[in-house]
Amino acid sequence: MIFRVRVWTIGQRFVTGLYLFALFWLTACGNSAEMALPTAVPTISLPSPPPTPLLLPSPEGDLPPTPGAAVSQPTETAVATAPSASSGQAFSPAITLSADPDVPQALVRVAQTLAEQNPAFAWVEDSPADVQLTLADGSHLADWVYVVAAPFATVQDEISLTEVQTRWQQGGAVFATNVVAVLGQPNPSITFSGDVVELSALAWAEQLALSGTTELGQPKGPSLLILPFDELQPDLKLLRLDGASPLTAEFDPATYPLTVKVNVVGEETAVTQFLAAWDGPTTNWDASKLTRVALSGVTALTRATAFQMEIGGILTPGQAVGPVLQSADIAHVSNEVSFTPDCPYPDPIGGTTFCSRDSYFELLTFLGIDVVELTGNHINDWGTDALLHSLDLYAEAGMAVFGGGADAVAAQQPALFEHNGNRIAFVGCNPVGPAYAWAGESKPGSRPCDASLAAQISQLAADGYLVIATLQYHEFYHYAATPQQQVDFAELVTAGATAVSGSQGHHAQGFAFVDGKFIHYGLGNLFFDQMDMLGTRQTFVDTYVFYNGRLLSVELWTGLIENYCCPREMTSAEREAVLTAVFQASDW
Repeated sequence: MIFRVRVWTIGQRFVTGLYLFALFWLTACGNSAEMALPTAVPTISLPSPPPTPLLLPSPEGDLPPTPGAAVSQPTETAVATAPSASSGQAFSPAITLSADPDVPQALVRVAQTLAEQNPAFAWVEDSPADVQLTLADGSHLADWVYVVAAPFATVQDEISLTEVQTRWQQGGAVFATNVVAVLGQPNPSITFSGDVVELSALAWAEQLALSGTTELGQPKGPSLLILPFDELQPDLKLLRLDGASPLTAEFDPATYPLTVKVNVVGEETAVTQFLAAWDGPTTNWDASKLTRVALSGVTALTRATAFQMEIGGILTPGQAVGPVLQSADIAHVSNEVSFTPDCPYPDPIGGTTFCSRDSYFELLTFLGIDVVELTGNHINDWGTDALLHSLDLYAEAGMAVFGGGADAVAAQQPALFEHNGNRIAFVGCNPVGPAYAWAGESKPGSRPCDASLAAQISQLAADGYLVIATLQYHEFYHYAATPQQQVDFAELVTAGATAVSGSQGHHAQGFAFVDGKFIHYGLGNLFFDQMDMLGTRQTFVDTYVFYNGRLLSVELWTGLIENYCCPREMTSAEREAVLTAVFQASDW
């Protein structure tokens, strides 16, 4: 009896050992994350065969192998499963990312988004990181251009790096988005904020409160803002820094003193992986995203202006202002007088029924005009055939038109441009008349103003266009806009216009910002013969600088008409006088 028990015990051990051997062998040959060993050996109460282990189907969908059959190895097309705690394999820890306080916030946000969307990375705020964005030496990530700006109501156009550094160290009315490494340690009085709208409001308030002169009788410097180039907004004026301006395509960031290099430092493999995954910007200044649009005031090549062109040369009026229009990507004129082959030799003291000789069209081609506004009061002075003839000339020269056309439907069509990714639309109308100047169902002319203009602006803005709206408004011979003029121009901003410009103004007028959008109530005469008042001789060409789908800044060229025809660039004193006058008329 004892002998039989001993034999049964040996047999039980043999069966149990055989089961463990088979389970180990099968697991070693065909193991996956789902094929884990049992947590304990089953208790065997009877000398029966062990149960068949439950195995997953192979990648090809075969049935589970039977005990003792060879288990196929995974093929190359099998999908590897991620490591898990149950498999005994360790997770690869995420690469941690962080940034120094003076790294541009735009880059910080991109790095944080990368960490949110890519499980290989994790953002940390306070603890040491595997990869650190920094302005110190390291592996290059991006070049970030900073600019010096002031409130738009600033006469000063340029500043030196030395003056900026002095203001930075001594304090005063200086506002900045963050510390710029090249300027050194800032004065504690400098105001810092990541919100450019807030900084602009503070700078404007400071400048308006402190306007005037110092106790020693010296003009007070403007409030300064230091911010990334791409965060400029229209109510700020970029100051050229030692003559350099990032608002032109010829700008070279490599030679600009406020170009900051952003680098990354950390463990070599982590830095390499981060740079390979980085899909953010490598600069905030890219010439391929920049569009310059030059807008001008009244053009009327007639009467004394035309007479001077006849005796001095057709191109004479455009010699000084030419470079401003020629260098623009899109150059605009509001030509109020139609061309016609039968226009007589000009009378310098003639009346107010106007025409332009065909030979004068050369001036527009010389200036590189791309778009012609047809909202003028005198567009049909010489009859509708003259306007139809002019439309043919514009079309042959490749010039777009808006604000007028061959009939009422054509007159409502916008002029659409797409340049360097910026979609720009021009629309305009004439609320004044006279009636014979307006287009009709089958009559060429300018576009009358009605509710369709605001609806069109809204639709164009919804379609992604930056809308420049122009008005051939009532004529005033003073700098200040009237209350009704302010209301009417603001309505177009409310409709969705990016900028509103007064094309009617024979006399230069002031500015406004409504909801951050730019308004110039009247640019004055560009080419016309009104020499009796200083205000009718003063002229503006406004260059809108668009970048990456928004209006970034507006540059003002100021000219003074000489000899009844020809604007020249103002002297420094003349420019200061006209800017001071229009800023005061704008309640600034």
